Amino acid sequence: MDTICKTLYYLMTKLFQLLVWICCGTAARAQNMERPNILIIMTDQQTADAMSVAGNKDLRTPAMDQLAANGVRFTRAYCAQPLCTPSRTAIFSGKMPFETGFVGNAPEKDGLWPDSLLMMGKIMADGGYKTGYVGKWHLPVPVSKVSQHGFQYIQNTRFQDFNDGATPSFCARFIKENARQPFLLVASFLNPHDICEWARGEALKMDVLGDAPPPEECPALPANWRKPANEPEMIRKQQRSNARTYPSIGWTGNQWRQYRWAYNRLVEKVDAHIGQVLYALKKYGVERKTIIIFTADHGDGYAGHSWNQKQVLYEEAAKVPFIVSRLGQWKARTDDMLVCNGTDIIPTICGFSGVKVPAYLKGLDISKRIAGPGTLLRDTLVIETDFADNEELLGISGRAVITRNYKYIVYSKGRIKEQLFDLEKDPGEINNLAVQPRYKKELRTMRRYLKTWCKENGDPFASHTL
Repeated sequence: MDTICKTLYYLMTKLFQLLVWICCGTAARAQNMERPNILIIMTDQQTADAMSVAGNKDLRTPAMDQLAANGVRFTRAYCAQPLCTPSRTAIFSGKMPFETGFVGNAPEKDGLWPDSLLMMGKIMADGGYKTGYVGKWHLPVPVSKVSQHGFQYIQNTRFQDFNDGATPSFCARFIKENARQPFLLVASFLNPHDICEWARGEALKMDVLGDAPPPEECPALPANWRKPANEPEMIRKQQRSNARTYPSIGWTGNQWRQYRWAYNRLVEKVDAHIGQVLYALKKYGVERKTIIIFTADHGDGYAGHSWNQKQVLYEEAAKVPFIVSRLGQWKARTDDMLVCNGTDIIPTICGFSGVKVPAYLKGLDISKRIAGPGTLLRDTLVIETDFADNEELLGISGRAVITRNYKYIVYSKGRIKEQLFDLEKDPGEINNLAVQPRYKKELRTMRRYLKTWCKENGDPFASHTL
């Protein structure tokens, strides 16, 4: 009898342990299913209009279009600062460049990034996510310092070696290995940044382009391709600072048409790589439980105002793609709320994932807008610039205040420092209203707003300029 009792007790104990294991495993799996994966896809130097879904008929971007067809495309999204390192440090810290001090390009060097400033990978890893980063880095913290940046899997970042074509493969490996747990993955591509090399006639880093066709077979010039009247003189001073960066001074309309052709081809190339990353989500069964944010670190002049490169606060350089998508789950819509990818991405992915957002961050949780399209989160946005020759600052800074109708730009130096545009009537920013007396009221309103905003946010710009 004792033997039977002991056997029954043993069996009941094992059954209880099995039930506990099943329940705990089910709860854990349920928790993982409830917490979506986050995939951030970032291109480099892609202006917002360089997508076929944005109405551009001179290129085809099926992968980007697929994201827009399954999510929300924000049509008025801007970078924090239109330059690589400042924009990227904003995206991965959630703070504006004037707050972090990274207002020019900076090297990958230990000791530059303050320990008090949490990075995206660290925030999400501490919140229970597996974290990965693949592709272009260009952040002022060593890739090897995982304890600081928080990305546990990190590949294809070496500037000398990284390749856009390799990025999808490394992303696929990460997705395969982490398909059963919530993850954050950043896929960071270089292109269409190769337009910089193309403009100065150098070999491209990523891809090979054939010779541009005759100008008459290239895209038409934008309506705002000429230098506008009453432009701040500091803009062209910046353009003259480095002939290698700005080889376009004096270009003819035909040259600009060929520039736009080359730029479009580079966008198409990176779109194909993005399509491969999206295929990996489907292949490993996580497509429907992954929220995708697609954006760029900044834009490109794209021939507008006879400008290549970035740094200026015109729309082409400062405005970026921003699509939040869930393939097979969400329907397509557009949203014209003002977004800053530099300050808003971290709060947004925390909102989607349930990870605690650092209390000091002031950016918006865009997930609230997606859940409730009528929710007003922002009606005015401030972005910045600091003109630089790579890592060397040129001592010229600027701010832009953007509202539903108007955009106010002011630079720290120069004979004409201010620009005011009615973006509804003049989306190409051709007519500077700041020099017209009948817009004094609007100009004063913008100045007051910027002064107040700078004071409230600890930005010294207004005290030195306005």
